[in-house]
Amino acid sequence: MKKNILQFSFLIIFTFCLTVISFSQESQSENSDHPKLGGNKFILNNFINPPFITTKLSSNLGFATSLETEVPLLRLGDSSTVKIVADITYVNGNFQFQYALKDWAAIWLDMKGIARLGTNTASIFVSGVTANTSFETGMLFKIKEFKKSLFSTSFSISNSSSTNLNIYSFIKTLLDSTYPNPTNNIVNNTTPLSGSMDLRAAWSPSKPWSILSFVEAGYGENVQADETSNNFFYSLGASASYNFDHKHKIPLALGLGLKISSNSPTLQYTKIATQYYMIQLAYTGKKDFLISLESNYLRIPTIYQGVAIKLSSFNFSWAYFF
Repeated sequence: MKKNILQFSFLIIFTFCLTVISFSQESQSENSDHPKLGGNKFILNNFINPPFITTKLSSNLGFATSLETEVPLLRLGDSSTVKIVADITYVNGNFQFQYALKDWAAIWLDMKGIARLGTNTASIFVSGVTANTSFETGMLFKIKEFKKSLFSTSFSISNSSSTNLNIYSFIKTLLDSTYPNPTNNIVNNTTPLSGSMDLRAAWSPSKPWSILSFVEAGYGENVQADETSNNFFYSLGASASYNFDHKHKIPLALGLGLKISSNSPTLQYTKIATQYYMIQLAYTGKKDFLISLESNYLRIPTIYQGVAIKLSSFNFSWAYFF
């Protein structure tokens, strides 16, 4: 807890200092605007990592609810199973500041948090309560810019803190020493550390359209039951947005996205990739400000064979460019 407070305090102080510096640079503030390629304004989202070297402040807040996921549980006294509905709620948020050091390099700081809460007794028994926070920092470098496309790469390091309540696993461990996901504690705290690099791309086939994509690979610790293990991970995705402001003079944009990640957002049970689907509605009427509503559909793997928690989420996000 104390470690997370120090990280958050450092983030706030560093962000304030860089904000003061950026506002003092008049030439940069005059050029503040949405990222553009070939005169086309790109619509960013929290789904795909953008390749643009910009100075921006952004934030996101949302919640997700499960869509009647049935989980088969082994009875504690015999080998038969019983199915229960895992009614679960997630709350998530993030705060990011990116600063353009040069026209080809930028540095960013990102603070994220996610809390998984069971909304009935059965859900808490099945999935427990997970609270994850992460602090990430990295650098973004431009590789090559063309008239309608841009390629960049980034390097980052992330430190997380995870708290898990594992009632079911704890009881099964007491009754069965051969249980595949043993735990000796009801509450487990872990601090996984990881590093990654990615390749990002932006492409504008025509003025109303903007396409973002990325592929990421990394190595680090992941939570498995009550311990962390080192492994490689990957993530890739793409989104496409149509800006009605270009041809119809309506300051709105509509976007769709798809992402696959070998890391679960809860930092647990990474044997099966997590699938993300996104739809976005954004307001583009401001030159240096973007507001959007995003709805995501997720499939998060669990410790149970063939069972994934299906989630529907809604997020409110904004980004300010300066």
